[in-house]
Amino acid sequence: MTTEAAKFPKIIAALHLLPSRESFRPDAQPLNRIIDHALTHAQIAYDGGVRAFYFQDVNDVPLAPQIYEHTVSHMTAVGKELRRAFPDATLGICLMQHGAKEPLEIANAIGAQFVRLKVYVGAMVKAEGVVNGCAYEAIRTRHHLNAEHIKIFADVYDRLGEPVAAIPLPEMCRQAVDFGRADGIILTGRSPEQSIRMFDEVKPLKLPVPLILGGGASVQAMKFFVNRADHFIVHAAFIRRGLPAKNGIPVEWDVNLVKELVALAK
Repeated sequence: MTTEAAKFPKIIAALHLLPSRESFRPDAQPLNRIIDHALTHAQIAYDGGVRAFYFQDVNDVPLAPQIYEHTVSHMTAVGKELRRAFPDATLGICLMQHGAKEPLEIANAIGAQFVRLKVYVGAMVKAEGVVNGCAYEAIRTRHHLNAEHIKIFADVYDRLGEPVAAIPLPEMCRQAVDFGRADGIILTGRSPEQSIRMFDEVKPLKLPVPLILGGGASVQAMKFFVNRADHFIVHAAFIRRGLPAKNGIPVEWDVNLVKELVALAK
C-alpha cells in the first residue's frame, strides 16, 4: 500500500440518495428531504467512526442517456450540505449516469476529495446500453479544473454490466492505472467469492494505487478481505430493518453495525 493510501480512511460509506423528482418515480422526493436523508445517514456513519463517504443518485432510474444540468445542480446542492455538516470528512461523489466531466466539476465545486467512475477503460454493456471508457475525459477535465487533488477511483468490470471484450482483469487494471492514470482501482464481484478471486488476480501486479472493495463488505466477509483490500465501500452492511424514523426521515443504518465493521477493518 502506498503512503497516501494508508492515510485515506479504510471505510467509505456509500450514501444512496432518495429518488429525485427528475426520476419521475411515484415515490420521488423534494430536494430538502433528500438532503435531510443524506445528512441523517452521514451522521450515523460519522458517529460510528467512519470518516469518508460518497453520495450517489442510485435511485434515479432508468438512467438518462447523458448527465443533464438538473442532475448537476441537484447533486451540487446535496454535496455542499454534506461538506458544510462534515468539514473534516473525506467526501466523494458518484453519478449513475455515465460521464467524467460533470462528477469532477461537482467534486471541485463542493470541495470533495474523490470521484468514483464506473466504466473508466474499455467498454461495457449495461442496462442503459453500451458504455465506453471515460479516462481521457476525466484526465482532461481534472487538468483544466486545476484539480489534481481530486482522486479518480475507477471501477474495473463493474458488476452491473458485462465487458464488450473480456480483456483479462489484471491487464484492464494495469491499463486503468498506466493508460488512464487512475488513483485507485475498485473491484466488485457479483458474490464475495468472485470478489476474492478478483483481488487474488490483481494483487500480484503490485500496482502503485490502492485496491478498493466496491461492494459486498460484511461482518462475515471482512476476514477474507481485510488483507486483500486497502479500502472498503459499504452500504448494505450498515442496514438494519425496522429502525424508527428520525424527524420523519426513514432510517436504514444502525450505528452499532457501523462501529462493528469499522473495528474489523482496522
